[in-house]
Amino acid sequence: MQENNDSNSSNILVTLLLERPARIDYPRLVERIGPTLGIEPQSVEQLTPDGPVMLVAGDDLVTGLNLDFPYPEDLSQLTACAHWWPTAKDDIARNKAHLSIGSSWSKFTRLDAHMRHMLLVRELLEQLPVIGVLWGSVLTPAENFKGEFQAAMTGQLPILLWVLIQYSSLPNGNTLISTTGMRAFGHMEIETESVLPMQETYDIVRNIASYIIGQDQSIAEGETIGMSEEQQIKVRHERSFRADVTDKVYWLELTDAPTIERPSL
Repeated sequence: MQENNDSNSSNILVTLLLERPARIDYPRLVERIGPTLGIEPQSVEQLTPDGPVMLVAGDDLVTGLNLDFPYPEDLSQLTACAHWWPTAKDDIARNKAHLSIGSSWSKFTRLDAHMRHMLLVRELLEQLPVIGVLWGSVLTPAENFKGEFQAAMTGQLPILLWVLIQYSSLPNGNTLISTTGMRAFGHMEIETESVLPMQETYDIVRNIASYIIGQDQSIAEGETIGMSEEQQIKVRHERSFRADVTDKVYWLELTDAPTIERPSL
């Protein structure tokens, strides 16, 4: 994996929603993923099942808390967005405990840091009774996470584990789409109002997000990006239409006359 000397890389924090309290088997974790993540066996000798997580992984520290009570924050907005998990609300109602675990993986690129953390989470899914994974704003059921991980091992970028793509239909029939999670990779979020069908618009946004993150490549103001020889999309750097996003976003020009209003600067 490629290294990055940015010591100010942000922390990656993931929460596992558990069906019941359970403890990490540290010797097993070290045996299975220790060599890949640089976790030395002696670094877990002093850890106790009921204590905080504190793993030395090369030059990084992985920390976490395993708490025997349900995740305290309201997840109703995220379950409503989780169209890939139609039973999310009912499933998460079974949550009795949660494990939050994080690390900055500061010596690595943001993509490689996310891949390393994904490997750690995947191992924990083998050990613990996980209902779902909360990664930033993305809620993923445990089995879907395993599937995305397996696909990543064949070279596919598991963008949907990290970036939430929200969509809705406007009164004029256009599709409105926005992302949440691109900023964790040091890139602007993506937004668009589109006259194209929803699924086609969704696929365009997902593919552009994958390109930006996978290549660590920014798109210049006014640049045209080609999804195909026939389809060339102009990208603007615009104020987000969301009041809570004050940074500029990548605005994809997929309609000649957008109707969505943006907050005043």
